[in-house]
Amino acid sequence: MKFYLLKQAVIGPQVPMAVFENLYSSKENDLKVILYVLNKGEIDTLDIARNLDISMASVQSSLLYWTDKGIIMAEDEQLAKPKKKKRLSARDILAVSDSHPEIEIMVNRLQKIYGQAINEKDTNTFISLYLLDNIPVDVILILTGYYAPLQKGPAYTARVISNLFEKKGITSADKAEEHIRINDAREKAYSEVCSIFGMDCEKLTSSEKTIINGWYESLEMDVDMIKSAFETAQGNASIRYCNGILKSWSQKGYKTVVDIQQELSFNNLSGKNIDDDNDLILKGMNIVPVFNKGE
Repeated sequence: MKFYLLKQAVIGPQVPMAVFENLYSSKENDLKVILYVLNKGEIDTLDIARNLDISMASVQSSLLYWTDKGIIMAEDEQLAKPKKKKRLSARDILAVSDSHPEIEIMVNRLQKIYGQAINEKDTNTFISLYLLDNIPVDVILILTGYYAPLQKGPAYTARVISNLFEKKGITSADKAEEHIRINDAREKAYSEVCSIFGMDCEKLTSSEKTIINGWYESLEMDVDMIKSAFETAQGNASIRYCNGILKSWSQKGYKTVVDIQQELSFNNLSGKNIDDDNDLILKGMNIVPVFNKGE
């Protein structure tokens, strides 16, 4: 988020009245930040953090505090023109490293994850995720440990982490671990489905993955039910076609293959007419009686 000092809130060299009105309710860092900003006449969060020896997160918090008091304006990120994210230089990082011992710990852990030293550019990118984007160190390390084995490079992993933090709300270690659990379960599901359908998992489209996610997570179908849907569909065994079958079964309350067999057995014994859907189900499960001529 970018901040601007509202000129109308500052009259000449005097401190705005809003500062005095909030003198006793403000925290020490809040007062340090606003007095520094008023003296400089501009807002540079990194410069503030470095010269006041406080964290970037504390600077952001103080700036938001004074935004609420009408002295500073925060630019709405959604309305602002998209810009390439700023990343810290080696000089910037060196200037704040003494007050952030966790940086060295994070870099050492990252090197262990990758099994080698990572270059300066990638190192600075990860540190920027922490200092500029306020992504917790444990979140960065947990997600890097998961995505690094994909062999797509540190820059790719950093982009993924940034996206998960900003757009998916992965803001804590617990949420990062839950994301990994869900992702692993989905990858297993894709593998199971592709094995049934004889497909290459690498060629699954985003919409097909969304459908498969729905089978396991919304419809609560297991691999046996998916296999039964595939067998029922026969020549029309596409993921979209089987989606219709599984949704139909879900609406009827079928959760297992036994549920389907019991319902169809009841229809046979009661002499009920078999509709097209159930006829397909019977054929797919190879339980339609076959009579020889003359029997």
